[in-house]
Amino acid sequence: MRWEALTAGERFVCAFIILIPVLWVVGIYKYMTSLLIVCIAAYEWWKHGEIRLKPPITAVVAVFIFCIYRIAQMLINFDAPNKGSISGLLITWFSYALLLWYIQSNNVRLRLEPIAWACTVSIVQMLGFWLLLQYVLPISLFQPPSIPNLFGLVTGKAAGENLLAPYQGDISGYYRPSLFFVSAQLFALIVGCIGLIALEIKNRIWSLLLLLGSVFLIVISLSRGIWIAFPIAIWFRYLFSAYSQPRNRLILFAVMAIASFTILSIAPFTHFLISSYTDITAHVSQFRAASTEWRAEIYRQTWEAFLEEPIWGQIGKGQPVSMAGGEANVVGSHSVILGNLLYGNGIVGTGIFAVFWISLFAWLYKTRSGRPLTVFCVMIMFTLAAATLGAMWFSPFPALALLLCIAIRQPKLKPAGEVRSWLSS
Repeated sequence: MRWEALTAGERFVCAFIILIPVLWVVGIYKYMTSLLIVCIAAYEWWKHGEIRLKPPITAVVAVFIFCIYRIAQMLINFDAPNKGSISGLLITWFSYALLLWYIQSNNVRLRLEPIAWACTVSIVQMLGFWLLLQYVLPISLFQPPSIPNLFGLVTGKAAGENLLAPYQGDISGYYRPSLFFVSAQLFALIVGCIGLIALEIKNRIWSLLLLLGSVFLIVISLSRGIWIAFPIAIWFRYLFSAYSQPRNRLILFAVMAIASFTILSIAPFTHFLISSYTDITAHVSQFRAASTEWRAEIYRQTWEAFLEEPIWGQIGKGQPVSMAGGEANVVGSHSVILGNLLYGNGIVGTGIFAVFWISLFAWLYKTRSGRPLTVFCVMIMFTLAAATLGAMWFSPFPALALLLCIAIRQPKLKPAGEVRSWLSS
């Protein structure tokens, strides 16, 4: 991959992906989205004297309405503890909406090959750092976390997320790697996105190696939600791929009909599948039995708390779940769908978010020309992971990964006189 052959936008995005370890050491990942918006706005104003935006699509409008709804919640419940901050909302969801609006307005298109190359470099970095942690650097250097990042040193806030923590927790003597990310779950989620990108690479050897590297990192993360969501997303990818070819549709429907008849009508097959599903579920639950138990208790108490205020939701963190322990194990945690949406935003806020998610999928399908299947599979994986992965709500990494997949699209020839956006030029 020759650097000179990349567009300005591809260079910026590739450099951003490759420099993730630097962002981790500096400690400014919270502000990545805001910095990206400032860079784009400055370039647009310098190059064109304005920030070129078209009327927003329904998905963008829905996110803005969701932000207004959240701000109204914060103002109405001004005295509520741990209600969040308007500034935090602006550097997350409001910024995501602006980036999506810019991508939509300027028809941003990034080629798959440069992004896949940068993701390959990132996977090599992760594997190298994991080997370094396993065989060179002692665990005591990072457990418990004591080394502050640059942001923590400068601000004097050397605690919590401002500490370098490439491990998360201790499970029977095994420290789950989070590497350059906040948690092992987020680490597995981002690696899962890279694995889905790997499936679109035409070079089979490159694609297979990148996919195997991603699968290995997902396995060692011990993130059970991604263990389930990632294979299902891959299955949907090949289902979509088969359905997109007219000659395969008849075969696909025939196989589905035969499979449905076999599963539902032939008793031995039905019993075999039910027992297999039960065994797999039991093994996954027993793998981290304590975690499964206190998660079930968190979800039970979260559902009960949601029923107390189902329409508007309950803003702020809930009460700690006694049997779980730990600051993060509170009512409303460990699930985007049940905790962050239903419990935290009620039916109204959840409905607004559902409009955003569904309309985004519909817009992507409408503009699917030149677009790989990656973004649809990533949305499916995110939807499945959202049931048990609350960390993805607060981190910018999942949103930026989704926006990146939205921007990956085969460029079309530039008509004479057309002005292209910075990311596509």
